[in-house]
Amino acid sequence: MIEAIVQFIGVLILLTAFEILAQSYIRPMINTVAIQSILLAVIMVITGILENRLDFIILAVLTIAVRGIAIPEVLKKDVKKHGIWVYREVGTRVPSLVIVGLILSIVGYVIYRAAFSVMQGDLPFILFLLGFLVIIAKKNALAQMVGYIVEENALLYAGITISHMPLILEAGIFLDLLALVLAGVILAAEKDYGVLELEELVG
Repeated sequence: MIEAIVQFIGVLILLTAFEILAQSYIRPMINTVAIQSILLAVIMVITGILENRLDFIILAVLTIAVRGIAIPEVLKKDVKKHGIWVYREVGTRVPSLVIVGLILSIVGYVIYRAAFSVMQGDLPFILFLLGFLVIIAKKNALAQMVGYIVEENALLYAGITISHMPLILEAGIFLDLLALVLAGVILAAEKDYGVLELEELVG
């Protein structure tokens, strides 16, 4: 029963990645990746309780605090500051991007099952590919930052479900710090150059 719940949450996490691909507006993308991070934290808590792993629970709290609340709030404040929540990216063709995401998911699933014997890692692997797709397909720096957070979530998801890698708490803290640094670099650059890499169209 618990395994089925965890698997269901994993599917929801994957669906949030498709929601990000389907979005043209920046603010909903940020909200969706925050939800994705919280869902991942729920899996961490469940796994931590079942396996008596305090480090998983600590990592879940950090994930919610940093990727579920702190980074999304920083990004949303930047969106509000520049008033771009009423604009959308015209350079990203959303229907085509979703189709590419579906094809990439199928190909990723086939490749993973052919290359690896561990069955539980297919969802994190597909999530990682979708995060990479967000980064290369989106034109806005904030959207690309969202893609980076998706990839972070995929790596931690893989670490929990596949091998329960040692030092996962330290790895999670490092990824969170790196995300905060990247967000700071983006905001600092925008002070000098304005909104980065955004083709705007009134929505």
